[in-house]
Amino acid sequence: MLSRKLIVLLLTAALAACESLVTDIDQSKLPQVDSKLVVQCFISPQAARTNVVVTESIPLFAEPDYLKGGVIRNAVVRLSDGTKEVVLPFDTTSQLFSIDKSLFIISPGKTYFLSVTDGARSVNASCKVPANEVKPATYDIDSSFSGSGAGRDTSLTLKMTWNDIAQETNYYRVRASLDLEYSVADRLPDNTGQMTEKRIRNRFNFNWDDTIGRNDFRSDQNLDGTVFNSPIGRVNLPDPLSYGFNGVDYIVYPKSKIVSVTMEVYNTDENYFKYHRSVQTRGDSDNPFVEPSLIYTNINGGLGCFGAYNSGQVVYRPK
Repeated sequence: MLSRKLIVLLLTAALAACESLVTDIDQSKLPQVDSKLVVQCFISPQAARTNVVVTESIPLFAEPDYLKGGVIRNAVVRLSDGTKEVVLPFDTTSQLFSIDKSLFIISPGKTYFLSVTDGARSVNASCKVPANEVKPATYDIDSSFSGSGAGRDTSLTLKMTWNDIAQETNYYRVRASLDLEYSVADRLPDNTGQMTEKRIRNRFNFNWDDTIGRNDFRSDQNLDGTVFNSPIGRVNLPDPLSYGFNGVDYIVYPKSKIVSVTMEVYNTDENYFKYHRSVQTRGDSDNPFVEPSLIYTNINGGLGCFGAYNSGQVVYRPK
């Protein structure tokens, strides 16, 4: 039997050989891939602002200087409808290029052109805003409970339908949010044992359950002119919060009140749909043996997506 000292020596030698194999590869034999501009912009007639995020890709075998990455701030970003053109200013707060809708209107049915350059690299793309707005036709809002006792969770659930636009190719995305008013502790108990509460308001986004075979991204391929059903949307409501003070437990019950539920159907262009579906599909795969898939791009000379959507909205407000 080999001694422990000999085993350690053999392992050390093997590791040294592996390290030598990696570090001794001639850099000229590695793939030479330059960094590219990465642009992300999604325009909509309903959006308050048009935003463009400009970053850069990191080559697989990049030198350390490349690994900094980050937002490109000195780019020149131009947006045009074929007649009017604007240069989007950089917003240091949000770290993106942005312009208010009043300064450049996005209209349904129009084609728009985007170009970005940082001096050394230039990219461009175009997309057409879907002409028609699609609104939720029906909806069902309910509550559900899981667990029991102190571990009981309360959720708000949502299902909705919409009618497909017949005789044209359509791509859809469903979204929904909850505006909720509820109570939290404003001040912990003082020596008198008094605790004060305050009412706050927050917005929560619904998460979609695609285990039933439906997805929040849908196309009307082989389903032209039919009624579409959303997956089940779910948002967890705030739980009671317990505070301990001088050996006494104080509980604040949220006493939640629904202010509104906003339901949206995005009628998207093909670029928006394919990009988001490719990102979603890649993120859904937890199997290490599945081959990595490419992220969709329509940016000429670079990476990313320039897409569009037309949002139809219905707001529910309890009486």
